[in-house]
Amino acid sequence: MSDRKNLDVAALTDQLRAVFSTWKRLSGAEIYLILVLFIFGLVTCFLLPVSAGYDEETHLIRVWEMSSWTFIPNNPLGKGMPFPAVYWEMSYRRPFIVRPVEMDFLEKYQGLRVDAHDYIYGSVETRSVYAPPLLLPQALIMHFFGRSERWSALTTFYACRMIGLLSFLILAWLAVRLIPFGKWTLAILAASPVVLLQASTISADAISNGIALLFIGATLARVNRRALYWKEWTAFAFLFLILFWGKLNIVPLAILPFLLLRPSNFKMRYGYASLLLVAMALFLLEVAGWNLIAYSRLHTAPTGTDPIAQIQFMLGKPLEFLGVLVNNVWTKGIDYLHDWIAIYGYNYWPVPIYTYFFYAAALLFSLFQPAGKANINRGTRIALVAVFVITYLATILSLYITFTPVGSHQVEGVQGRYFVTVMPLLFLALVGLKLFKRMQLPVVVPVALALASLVIFLAGMYLSYHVACGSQYYQSGLCYQPNYKNWAPDELYSPPVSNQLTLSQEIVAECNGMTELRIWMNTADSDPTQTTSFVLEDVQSNRDVFHASVPNSDLPAGAWYSLTFPADWSSQGKFYLLTITGATHDANGPRIALSLRQEYPAGKLYENGQPINKDLIFQTGCVTSWDKLRAAKSP
Repeated sequence: MSDRKNLDVAALTDQLRAVFSTWKRLSGAEIYLILVLFIFGLVTCFLLPVSAGYDEETHLIRVWEMSSWTFIPNNPLGKGMPFPAVYWEMSYRRPFIVRPVEMDFLEKYQGLRVDAHDYIYGSVETRSVYAPPLLLPQALIMHFFGRSERWSALTTFYACRMIGLLSFLILAWLAVRLIPFGKWTLAILAASPVVLLQASTISADAISNGIALLFIGATLARVNRRALYWKEWTAFAFLFLILFWGKLNIVPLAILPFLLLRPSNFKMRYGYASLLLVAMALFLLEVAGWNLIAYSRLHTAPTGTDPIAQIQFMLGKPLEFLGVLVNNVWTKGIDYLHDWIAIYGYNYWPVPIYTYFFYAAALLFSLFQPAGKANINRGTRIALVAVFVITYLATILSLYITFTPVGSHQVEGVQGRYFVTVMPLLFLALVGLKLFKRMQLPVVVPVALALASLVIFLAGMYLSYHVACGSQYYQSGLCYQPNYKNWAPDELYSPPVSNQLTLSQEIVAECNGMTELRIWMNTADSDPTQTTSFVLEDVQSNRDVFHASVPNSDLPAGAWYSLTFPADWSSQGKFYLLTITGATHDANGPRIALSLRQEYPAGKLYENGQPINKDLIFQTGCVTSWDKLRAAKSP
């Protein structure tokens, strides 16, 4: 018996030694990346509400479709392949009003199978028409554990998130391991707050972003060798193969090897030319061929878009288009940079401001780490910057062609998260400059700053998604509710209010300390000499909280108008009635913003006493969080 125990201890000791030996072979940057993505990524997988990631609903539909081994998008969806209704009911995106996750969410959904609430048999379509490999791991999870009902619908959903995270982790780790210089810079870039968000949701971005990082890291590793043979040629061919699986925004990275390599680097005849031909063939097959098939299956293109007509406009009016492009980069560049660092899904909630400061400092100080043994010459830096510019502009250009109405002077649909695969090129071009070599910083500095940014990012995520008015713990001002999912206040306005048209909106306060009510309105065509009456009544106590007649000249044109009053510290759950009416019949009053449909479940909107299928666009403002505590301490 003792011999068996000794053997078990010896085997365990050998396993621990093997693990320790493996970790010793990893660089500090690799260990940092693995631990951060694993720990913080898993937290994000469970902290972020179901389908709260960007386009997570439409990617989930594609995963469901692919889980039946159907890889052409929108082929049998709908009546031929109904979608599980339980995922619609769990989705954070379904309600019109964005609120914290219900306290009993897990208790309500954790045991339900995919067919628990039947299926959606009507018109179901996915906008996720990317190459199948980008969602294949999630589809395998759905097939073997979701469709087979081995796991509950919620467990399967989280497993799909985790397999996507694991896929990104492996690809990003390979990129950091292979890259010959700037390992710490790439590791911090590959574990930024927004990358963490993308990698931890069901999304094509997880694998696409990982492929881009791997392509950059592996390319720089290969071109660092002066002599290239068939082994290196085959490696490059494989890199092109997986690169063209990715989303369109990473395709321009294919230029990088051809800017860094010369025909003389290849020690076999026609090595450079044959690699170029292979890359072009793979591009035509994977990018052009797939998109011709896939995008023909997409039937919900944005209104006014026509890629062919847009290209004709660009070619017919090149100077006008160039002006549009320059204006976009100039006016939106800072916003793109802001969202490239950190953002929550659909920007429903603000990110704590210190997330940006700590992460920017971590990235900057990562440049003060030793660059590595590789020689980073001027040509390499120029190539990296050139591909950065090309890829940056190509990202904007792709959205202008596919997502923007023909001839528009604005580029629509561009988001900062799209530049996750672009920015590494710029920062890697800065690695090893003399400016940074003169002063070396301990690696603990960028690591501590990067970890601080992620901790703050996740703390803000918890407060925003799981605590009522939680975001007010890290930003000043009032807590405004409701938070509208589809924010479009100028889409629909009421007729001008007058003494013949009265609007009355029922309101239930969602927090204590209500001290403001604001309404979106437009007085562009109103008579500035007349007045409009606003009455806010506390129905339960039968008293007016606010009552005033305001000159139309003092009301805004397409903005909020606020009614302010002393804070009511027991306002939560109280029932209020807001009434707006004009002074005269002949003169035009302001027009009040309305929802496109009835979206506010707590109350109704009445027009001259009759309920209508709309709601006013309004928000209540409450003193909450730290401001509430300070107010309680004041005399």
